[in-house]
Amino acid sequence: MKIKRLIAVVLAALFCFTLSGCDVLQTDFSGLIAAPKLEGDMYPVQQALEAWAGEDITLKYPVSGDYRSAFIMTDVNSDGFTEAVAFYSVTADSAVTMHINIIANRGDEWKSMGDLSLVANDVESVSFSDLDGDGSKEIIVGWMVYGSIDKQVGVYSFTKDTLTQRVLEKYTNFTCADLNSDDMPDLTVVYLNSTDKVASAKVISFKDDGIAEIGSVGLDGNVSSYSTPVVAPLKNGAAALYIDAVKGSGMITEIIWFEDTLLKSLISPTTMENTVTYRLSAVSSRDFSGDGVIDIPLLELLPSTAESDEADKVYITNWCDFDGNKMEVCASTFMNYSDGYCLTIPDSWKNSIHLTRKTESRLRVFYHYDINTGTYGEEMFRIIAVASADKDKRDEYTEEGYTLLLDGESLTYLAKVNEPNSINLDINTLESIFRIIK
Repeated sequence: MKIKRLIAVVLAALFCFTLSGCDVLQTDFSGLIAAPKLEGDMYPVQQALEAWAGEDITLKYPVSGDYRSAFIMTDVNSDGFTEAVAFYSVTADSAVTMHINIIANRGDEWKSMGDLSLVANDVESVSFSDLDGDGSKEIIVGWMVYGSIDKQVGVYSFTKDTLTQRVLEKYTNFTCADLNSDDMPDLTVVYLNSTDKVASAKVISFKDDGIAEIGSVGLDGNVSSYSTPVVAPLKNGAAALYIDAVKGSGMITEIIWFEDTLLKSLISPTTMENTVTYRLSAVSSRDFSGDGVIDIPLLELLPSTAESDEADKVYITNWCDFDGNKMEVCASTFMNYSDGYCLTIPDSWKNSIHLTRKTESRLRVFYHYDINTGTYGEEMFRIIAVASADKDKRDEYTEEGYTLLLDGESLTYLAKVNEPNSINLDINTLESIFRIIK
């Protein structure tokens, strides 16, 4: 009843502010209403936490990752019983202290078994992994100390009813993976110091003989942000960590892997930059070929557009695999991200084709190009995308000699091939090299 009255007061205040003609009302109501009590079997868990920490706490919910609850129920120590991993904050003298608390059922009663704290504002993510091979899961927590830039990753163990902090490291990204092929996951921490333009990666191992840094390597410090790390093999089968990073108006892909016992990256020891995977636009890496290896998109200027204005230049995307020593092209494509499709092309097309884009009408026209004279003329084929719901437009193009390539959920793709042509292309071949970008 008290909460209902409080909500009514808040709504009334909002109504008054609205009538007063204020342009912007920025109000944080998170401190006005306490978090709702858990219900059913979960209520004793919250009672146990409040018995330990008091009721004047704020439950904290991880902002990303697979676990988004302030109470995460899991069997942490592999004893066959579920524990609760709880997160909350306490504010004293304007300073916020974050807490991780383990609550376990002992004698048909939930009790707090351990509590650790640090100065932070929020929980970014939580994950679990058996890092030391003892059968129990370590709790890996990304703490947001001051916003989303200054962060620390903590590793915690709960064994013999004791909660212990194992590691606390600054991070920008982190992941748990077996990069050194010893059948044990390790903690890989990537940290970017944007002020000093320095970046690095380190791998921390948790073994019976203790915690050790088993590898560290420099990364390109001239980047501004990272994408989520992806664990995938190199072309030679070795495990690696791939991380796309924005660099200026373009992008690079950092690759981190072990060669014997040495952690390696693509950074140049002289320039301290990764130029190997740099591309002009922010095109993300992906498993383009479907073989499990992450392919790096490197851009190659289409020769026929070399003298064109920047807006009219066309780039071929060479999807490249890395084998630990060199990049190898596994596919070359024309990518049309705005219309959601691409064409996989043979090398012979690169010097004998010209492309013009008519973006507003979703049309791409391909011409024959003579690299010796630098001229183009014969139209070989064209592809157009129309709204799938626009049946009249689709029928109109069909009457003009277009053939249906693919009928998608939102767009339908049609093509017209002029035969014969200099690249011996027919509609069946065009269908075989056409694919939707997923």
